[in-house]
Amino acid sequence: MLKFLIITSLVLYLVYKVGALFFKAGAASQQLRNQQQKRSFEGEKAENPKKSNGKPGEYIDYEEIK
Repeated sequence: MLKFLIITSLVLYLVYKVGALFFKAGAASQQLRNQQQKRSFEGEKAENPKKSNGKPGEYIDYEEIK
């Protein structure tokens, strides 16, 4: 009986450690993917600046909605 408990606890411990290893690897890859997406978004933003009509501060008339 004691042998069974020791083997079971060792197997559970190994499963716990292997699971933690995979979880850390998954979290790291997700963080890397998020950083790459952020860089690509910032790159697109820098490459395509907003084109203005050459009249900064131009007044745009609007109607108030009540």
